Amino acid sequence: MLWSETAHKYRECIEIVQEMQDTILENTGSIDSQILKQKAVYYVGLISVDYSRCSFDDVIQIYNDIQMLPEKEKKVLSLGFMSELYGQLAMLRLDGSKENKRRVVSLIDTRISEKMHDTSMVAKALELVMILRNMKEYDAAIALGEKLERLTENEERAFSEISMADMVIFENVVSNLERYRVEYHQQQIGKDFCKYFLDRVQVVFNKFDDVPGEIVLCQRDAYFMTIAQCDFLCHQVDDKELSANLCNSAIDYVERYLERNLYFGRRCFTCNQTGTATEVQLVCSGCRVACYCSLDHQRMTWKKDAVRGMRIGHEILCPLMKAYRKWKLIANKKGNERALKLRRRLDRECLYFLSHGLGLKGKCFQKKDIPVYEFY
Repeated sequence: MLWSETAHKYRECIEIVQEMQDTILENTGSIDSQILKQKAVYYVGLISVDYSRCSFDDVIQIYNDIQMLPEKEKKVLSLGFMSELYGQLAMLRLDGSKENKRRVVSLIDTRISEKMHDTSMVAKALELVMILRNMKEYDAAIALGEKLERLTENEERAFSEISMADMVIFENVVSNLERYRVEYHQQQIGKDFCKYFLDRVQVVFNKFDDVPGEIVLCQRDAYFMTIAQCDFLCHQVDDKELSANLCNSAIDYVERYLERNLYFGRRCFTCNQTGTATEVQLVCSGCRVACYCSLDHQRMTWKKDAVRGMRIGHEILCPLMKAYRKWKLIANKKGNERALKLRRRLDRECLYFLSHGLGLKGKCFQKKDIPVYEFY
């Protein structure tokens, strides 16, 4: 079922429950608590679905509707907190104002200080970390990430599964990487940052690589790009064989990102909604890979957030996807000179993407600063 259809169903359920509530109130003069709980569940479901499909105007409208409800209803199942959180996140996504940033950060800080956090709250806090990164608010993103890491460090982990605590560590690695990549002149360069970053990447690599699970799959794009950048940052070593291996590894992880997105299906690259026979999706005319359900969604990820939570937009990914699609079409034809030519072009595009597209050419770690880690 498409998210738009799911949202429509939730709205219908809210109307039905509201009618039941009005009838009971008229007949008995009181409100059934079970009716209120059910209504709260539908409201939270509706606002989360609209947020997931990037309908931020709808989220704000629902938030305003909830604010009009009596206080007794808003307190049921933390409806007031969840609607406030989704509403503030949606407003932050739309305008990126510092006032909205302060509000939502304060909202989450209050929740943490009151020790009323749960998995859902931590997940939304990580969403805020991604938004802050896209706003170039790296100090705020790292501060919130470290607070969440302290909060979840004692969380029990199931063997071979990714926990929310592991996701927090991963997001903190990405925050530090993004600050280093985008604001290089403000980041301390040298052994301290290099060692910190590589130690954290090693933890992420050992935990995340080739681990199945829905939580990992939803972050695969960012994971592939993180490890690709790490390998490229470390490739300037004296050992020529190791240097070549690191470069090849960086290209391999970029290709794994491209492979995942080439066979992504007819899904919007912004909201992940699947296209249907009756809904015409827009296809990027440059790469013919990226699909979108509207022009607004195409614009959302043109400059940033094409790789979720990173300032990597489709603008710099487009030529990369085009080169990969052309090579993939004839890659299985043995002895094909055109396939070899397109393969060489793809390798050049991958290296250009890492060195110039992401701006890492002048930011690689110095040879003397790079320890040789096991995962190399």
